[in-house]
Amino acid sequence: MKSILRNGLFGVAISFACAFTSCGEFEPTGYDAVPDLATANSLKAEVNGHTINVSWELPSRGDISSVLFIKNADTSNPVTLASDATSIQVKGQPMGVEGLFTVKICYADRYVSDGVSVTAVLPVEELPGVSDLKKEISGRTVTLSWSLPSGGDITGVRVFRDGNTDAAITLPAGSTSCELKAQPMDVDMTYTVEVIYDEYYPSDGVSITAKVPYIAPKMGYLLLAEKWQDLPDDDERAAAEWFSGQENAEFIRPSQVADLDADLYPVVWIEIDRVGLPLGWENLPSEVTSPDVIEALRSYSANGGSLYLANMATQLTVPLGMVPADMAPTVYGNGDGGTGDDVWVINPYLGWDFRDGSDQGFYDRTSHAIFKDLVLEDPNNYGYDNLPLIGPGQREDHNCLWDCNIYGRGNQPDVIRNFEVTTGSLVLATWGHVRDHCVAGLVEFYANGTHGACVANGFAAYEWNQNSGPNPYKHNVEQLTKNILDYLK
Repeated sequence: MKSILRNGLFGVAISFACAFTSCGEFEPTGYDAVPDLATANSLKAEVNGHTINVSWELPSRGDISSVLFIKNADTSNPVTLASDATSIQVKGQPMGVEGLFTVKICYADRYVSDGVSVTAVLPVEELPGVSDLKKEISGRTVTLSWSLPSGGDITGVRVFRDGNTDAAITLPAGSTSCELKAQPMDVDMTYTVEVIYDEYYPSDGVSITAKVPYIAPKMGYLLLAEKWQDLPDDDERAAAEWFSGQENAEFIRPSQVADLDADLYPVVWIEIDRVGLPLGWENLPSEVTSPDVIEALRSYSANGGSLYLANMATQLTVPLGMVPADMAPTVYGNGDGGTGDDVWVINPYLGWDFRDGSDQGFYDRTSHAIFKDLVLEDPNNYGYDNLPLIGPGQREDHNCLWDCNIYGRGNQPDVIRNFEVTTGSLVLATWGHVRDHCVAGLVEFYANGTHGACVANGFAAYEWNQNSGPNPYKHNVEQLTKNILDYLK
């Protein structure tokens, strides 16, 4: 009966000092060594290509329970063979290194004979490598191509960068190209390709150098229509039109999310703002809530991609893992709105009434990067500055944000801090008129081990097209958006 023994790839030279005594002293657990027991005989080792065939004859006894095979004096890892085994194939023995192979006979599941050993050496062989190695660079992707040598014993191709074999990619035997994405930029890199023979034996590596030029990161906008002009709501169309004019901006189809490289597209904006859309993330447009797209967004985020979730899209914080299901946004509006004479503003001073001392906290978020180049003012005479986003006239009351009072303060000084600690976030603004901590409308969710960074903006004041005429604060909407996208790159 024949068995096959495989060894790890690219082994190092083996020391055989005390090899024979090691094999003689080793006994399997629960077995007693009996020197007079019959041993294997006619042991021999024959080299056949890259395989060493070890064979033997068994004693003429009926109480043999198994056969032990020990390779290179490795008594910690013997191979137990069937009671009638008379041969084994050894694969992976390093070339030019003498191999020591020992056989012991076990009897009656209790006794073991002395070992009988034999040696063999695989001759050193120069194995043909690839030829005509070429490179192509597209974006941050390096594509290597090559020609393979002839030979039926090729079992794989190995590719690694800058000598790091621990991070090598092993390809199937017939592979003649390899696409390496998200490669480092603006540094010289060396790519090496090796041919693997009989699973264990690499050819000399053939190398090529490449340098990926620096590429400015792109911003993505998840387009839920064939083109932005086909979006069903005027606010979404206005947002997408503005985005189309930004530098390094690109529309992303839902079907493309699975292939999105977070290194090239470090941030994706999802904007959903539609009259009549019911509460609940499952009721968002099917283009974004399909299982495939949700999973693709989760993977993109887990791989370091950042998300800007605006208006009703803040509800995606639930399926994307930023907040648990019981902390979904609950302050919600989806109607036609109405007319007002005030200015809708957002307030980056959280807990204004507690600024002079209280058991609750006062949090000034005005120094955050998303407020860069924005001028705070007090058009409604609240007594403190705010960020105006939409002026008097027709406004859609489309809030989609968090009422932090629902979750209480826990062990924290106030409900805002409790929300932040619970969700791993930083609340950046509340409603303009709120002087305490009740509402979280603009929130940064920090990246962690399961998702990337995210900014969620659920303010109704964040409206891209004012139906009653030009919005005098449109610049603030645009600058705030630019700041958020730049911050998340």
